[in-house]
Amino acid sequence: MLPQVLGGLGLFGALSAGCLIWLEKLQPVFFVLAVGSLAFQVAIYLRRPKFLRTWGVKAILFSSVMVNVGVIVSWVYLFYRYR
Repeated sequence: MLPQVLGGLGLFGALSAGCLIWLEKLQPVFFVLAVGSLAFQVAIYLRRPKFLRTWGVKAILFSSVMVNVGVIVSWVYLFYRYR
């Protein structure tokens, strides 16, 4: 039983390492998508009439902007940290 478990863990580790390499190579694509989605959300918000910009819409936009900014800042930090 133990050799199968250890073999499975080795296979899982190799698969994880392969995924990590691809995710690292695709990081610029994710960065561009995050910035693009942020710009699109702000554009949608600005196209709305003023009377439709309710507190709920503002809260959703603000939270989305904060999540995107947090992800972008963490990517930049990790890029320079582990370079």
